[in-house]
Amino acid sequence: MTDGISSPFLSRRRFLVGTAAAGLAIATGCGRKPSIPTSIVENGSLPSVIDWKVTRWESDQWSRGSYSYIPAGSSSLLRLDLARPTDGRRFMAGEATEENFPATVNGAIRTGKRAATEVLQARGISSCIVVGAGAAGLSAGSQLLRAGCTVTVLEGRDRIGGRAWTDDVDGSQVDLGGSWFHGVNTHTLTPRAKELDVRLIPTNYENAVLFNSRGTQHNWSKLEKLYTFVYDSVLSKASKESMGVALIEFRRTLSAEEKQMLDYIVVSEIEHEYGAHVDNLAMLAATEGARPIGGDAIPENGYGQFMDDLSNELTIKLSTRAESISHDDSGVTITTSNEIFRADSVVVTLPLGVLQSGTVRFTPELSTRNQAAVKGLGMGLLNKLVVKFKEPFWDVTKDLIGYIPDDRGHFVEWYNAVPWTGQPILVGFNAAETAKEVETWDDISTLQAGLDVLSKMKF
Repeated sequence: MTDGISSPFLSRRRFLVGTAAAGLAIATGCGRKPSIPTSIVENGSLPSVIDWKVTRWESDQWSRGSYSYIPAGSSSLLRLDLARPTDGRRFMAGEATEENFPATVNGAIRTGKRAATEVLQARGISSCIVVGAGAAGLSAGSQLLRAGCTVTVLEGRDRIGGRAWTDDVDGSQVDLGGSWFHGVNTHTLTPRAKELDVRLIPTNYENAVLFNSRGTQHNWSKLEKLYTFVYDSVLSKASKESMGVALIEFRRTLSAEEKQMLDYIVVSEIEHEYGAHVDNLAMLAATEGARPIGGDAIPENGYGQFMDDLSNELTIKLSTRAESISHDDSGVTITTSNEIFRADSVVVTLPLGVLQSGTVRFTPELSTRNQAAVKGLGMGLLNKLVVKFKEPFWDVTKDLIGYIPDDRGHFVEWYNAVPWTGQPILVGFNAAETAKEVETWDDISTLQAGLDVLSKMKF
């Protein structure tokens, strides 16, 4: 902390602590890995690539995005409207319905518990179908089962977990979806982590190094006034106005270099948090919800072990896509790609992006308030590129590697996965419009672009 390079002026999470935003927990989907061309495996400037995964959550039919956000002109009250049950038969859960910790695995699990309580209060111990085996669905199903309810969980994917997805990268378990416990002391799974003896590896966002587009280390102090403006004039304002509008006049006063640095801050601090372009975000998105307390940490071996734990003893039907969900005075009927299921109630945990796509039919239709919420909330996008190298070439004592690109938004953040995998793995991020652009690239081009960025950095 003596050279002005090893630590940023403001930690990435200082904004979240100061504004109570919840951000980056529910992240990415659809890992892919074609064979790697020899020219990439042995690229000359970097150690050999051993394994890799790329995610494409917007293209993923089961999620249609990464996590929800509050668009400019909208209100967080829409989350409560989306959570409203119908006729004591149809109940809603999922991170988009969470009031306190939206857009996180923590929030999703909490909504499952809330929906399960609503079912029991309305119907007592009866039968329930849960649509979706993500964090919210497994949480709801687990609580209902413990209460004595007959539960069947229907999942369109061939796996559980939804956007909380831990996958194998050459023998290492890495989260391709939600990664962090945001606010360890306020995370609903922290007590269970202790019971399961799962280590939570802290992330120190100030333990970082920053590079400019030429690949030389950049002094964080040069960003000081820019961080201050973004914090004071954008992230501290509870307004429906666009975050981007608040930046326009200030941006005009900056030099070309300062504009690049501002773009880095906006992308890393805002767009990577909410999965949406700054112009599309309401300023109140940064102040909604409860304050996460206790710092951030990544569970060793990923979120998957918690999904397995929640699924224990549940009856789960995989590769079973819900096509229609209907209810009347006699109960609920769910028609799937395989068969028809009936019960006294249903908990719907479909991601906001799937609800927005209209691929699942509801009879009766979603309530007016439900529909307004589906239309009024935004579905963000955050994708990952996970790369395992033969050996590390970066400073493995750092948690975060920042990059100020000439091309706004591309691979501006890389996380060092050595602390939580013990292996030479880096995880790069793209968000919002940049992530949408990268999803149009083929997988090899995505990998190559990430490696091109890393190869510029002079550690």
